[in-house]
Amino acid sequence: MLKNAMESSASEIKNKNSFDGRLPEDTRQNLAEFCTKNSVSAFSEALAELLTLMEWHNEKKSPEVHETAIYNALLHLEKAVNQSSAWELYGNDYDGPLINITTFEMNLMEQTVSMYIMNILNENAPPVLFFPLTDLCNPDVIVKWRILEKIASIKVTAEETVYKRKLLHCIDQRIQCEVKNWLTKELEKLKLSGKSTVLKDTETLTKVVKDLKSCVTMAIDVTASEGTLFEDTGVCYFESVSQAVDEKLYPICQEVMESMDVYQQCHQSFHVNMRDSCASSHALYLQLKKLVHFLKFPQKSPKPLKLEDYNSVFAKVFVNLLQVLQSECHNRIKRAIEAEAKDTGANEEKILSSSVIALNCICTVIDEWKHMEMEDEDLQIAFLVKVADIVCDGAKIFAEALEHKLEVSKLQLKDVELTRKACILVNSVEHIRKYLQNIPQKMQWTERLDTIHAEPSSASLKEQVLRILNLIHQSMDSHLEQIRSRILKEIVSRVQRQCDKLRCSWLEGTTTNQSFDKYMNYLDEQMESLHEFLQEDLYPTFLSYFWSSLMMCIQNEFQEGQPPEYAKTIKQNIQDLKEYFLHINIEEWDVHRRLSQQIMDLLELNSKTTFELQLDYYSQIAESIVSPVEYLGHIAFQAGYKVTEADVIDLYINVQKGQRLPARKLEMSELIVKVELCPNTLFPNQLPLKSSPVTEDLDNPVFNELFQFFHLPSDVLSVKGVVIQVRVLNQDNSYSAEAVLLLNQVQNMSGFTSVEFLPVYLMPLRKFDMSHISYQVLESRSRWDKAAKQFISSRLKSDKSQKKFFPCIPGKNMMCNFASNN
Repeated sequence: MLKNAMESSASEIKNKNSFDGRLPEDTRQNLAEFCTKNSVSAFSEALAELLTLMEWHNEKKSPEVHETAIYNALLHLEKAVNQSSAWELYGNDYDGPLINITTFEMNLMEQTVSMYIMNILNENAPPVLFFPLTDLCNPDVIVKWRILEKIASIKVTAEETVYKRKLLHCIDQRIQCEVKNWLTKELEKLKLSGKSTVLKDTETLTKVVKDLKSCVTMAIDVTASEGTLFEDTGVCYFESVSQAVDEKLYPICQEVMESMDVYQQCHQSFHVNMRDSCASSHALYLQLKKLVHFLKFPQKSPKPLKLEDYNSVFAKVFVNLLQVLQSECHNRIKRAIEAEAKDTGANEEKILSSSVIALNCICTVIDEWKHMEMEDEDLQIAFLVKVADIVCDGAKIFAEALEHKLEVSKLQLKDVELTRKACILVNSVEHIRKYLQNIPQKMQWTERLDTIHAEPSSASLKEQVLRILNLIHQSMDSHLEQIRSRILKEIVSRVQRQCDKLRCSWLEGTTTNQSFDKYMNYLDEQMESLHEFLQEDLYPTFLSYFWSSLMMCIQNEFQEGQPPEYAKTIKQNIQDLKEYFLHINIEEWDVHRRLSQQIMDLLELNSKTTFELQLDYYSQIAESIVSPVEYLGHIAFQAGYKVTEADVIDLYINVQKGQRLPARKLEMSELIVKVELCPNTLFPNQLPLKSSPVTEDLDNPVFNELFQFFHLPSDVLSVKGVVIQVRVLNQDNSYSAEAVLLLNQVQNMSGFTSVEFLPVYLMPLRKFDMSHISYQVLESRSRWDKAAKQFISSRLKSDKSQKKFFPCIPGKNMMCNFASNN
């Protein structure tokens, strides 16, 4: 009856394209009376209306049933269900029908609704419903969503109905179909002709993935506000989208990147091609990464996708990308240096413009690396280490190029021009080095490794990577420091060359003070000029190098053998130089280095009189505790003094015997002992004393000879360097050795009747030592100093009489037992 009424009503509106389901008022009243008379429930009436309209739609009768009519019928049915539901009576545990519905009605509902769902969710049925979600403002789309929501939400039985399972399946298939249709349409733009079109294909694919990501992003927002349909049907929208995208997009990405690998292999030697292809590939990588993130983020239990393994698809590209980064960075630096070499204009800046460009290249590489957003941990570590290596190598290349530039300029520029240019070059090297000192912080080595390897088990790997990174950085820093030092030393050399004439004039010693003043004035001008050219933090280092160089020049050019006044003047001049350099900010420890102290010691020695030098010499050989290189035997003697008058003493030396002398080896026939007070200029009236010859048992000769020196001034006991020299000689002076005892070590014989009661000195016999610096100063002074000449002559005469003896070899020569003078 209802069907006939609808057909009658629809026939009256044939001039219209659709039927809205409304019946004339009299027809509706007749239907209401029929239902009342035959006890037809409101639910059954509403269900009959819905199923009639759906059947009409399924059979595609003309005019078409408008979707709003079906939606209104669903609203009537929902109202009837809510009014007649027995849910409250039977409770939640009731597993039968929730309303009074017959089996016929249930079967008819299952069949008709399922057919309707299949019709409107047919793969080819317009419009686009689920992907992309850009047409939700379209009334046809909206009403279909609302119909599907109502079908999913109306509950007529506690059990899951067939049509709801059909609804779940059809929505899932429709989502996947629409995603694939969208991708098919977009991917038709790809030519996929291998390496010949791969660059364009990669660019196109990147745009497709980007647009796809935008669609997914929009879907996240839409489903968050309009997701009732998917909640009620149990459809996981993003799982369906992800599955379709994965199935359609992954093979295309794989094919394109395989073509890219072939392309890059063919163009490895062409930097521009490699650079552009890597940039294009990396853009696709970033879009894929974001897409996978958006696909998986909204899912409750995301299933694994092939696209998640996108890192492996780009493995070869990333290896090539590292090479491109290196080439790009280093080529930019080289081009910057070459461009500056062509610029002949005057540069008033302290650093080269190319150093700014080089730093910009380095910063660009670091910034590009930071924005690569790689997911794979192994790739992240590889890029971290390689980018650090690229940056450090770039700094080395820049510094080496500047040093080469300086070498070339040496042949073209004068000292003044070269010095200024060297200052600019070293400033530029230091500018780069100082910036890269903080590269661990700029690249966040520790933080990034902590992010990559958060597990405690990976601590050792983190330490290894950090050690490699630190080695790379230290190698670069050390390399740049060496280049900086070489350039600074070149500046020092040039400045010293400019000061040569004035410095030599000062050190010649004719008019020392006047020459020194001229030298200081010129040096001050040079230092002021260099302070202006050099960067502030480089100036102290330059001063340190210059000071060391100046000390070496002074050491080499110092006039040896001059009178003491010359050395005293130079010593004062150097003290003035120290104060000047400290004033212009040299580090204090630099002026007190070992070389400086050696020079001051040398000047101090040259400032002494000849007599003081002799005292120094004897004091040094008397205090020496080093075992003789050649063993010459030992001598045993006693020494003491007696105070005879006020400020007058008598000195007694009792030479007892010698031990283990090489007499038989040298075929000696006799030996004598000679005792002398030194330096002899202090004892002009005391002549050397000799013993009687000894001819028996010359290996262990017994002398038992007493030597006496009378009327000596007592103050000689307090003069350091006054010694008793005991010499043992053979008949032709082929054997001559000495033992030296400081006079201030001799004991006072008060309380002793004889020197024989005093302790014995058992001292090793030594060759005459002429290696001490005091002796060398005396030798250089002997050209004009009579006292020095006499002293040197006496020592040389003794030295010429000496022959080579047997070396003291521990374990073989038992005569080495006595090595001290105690």
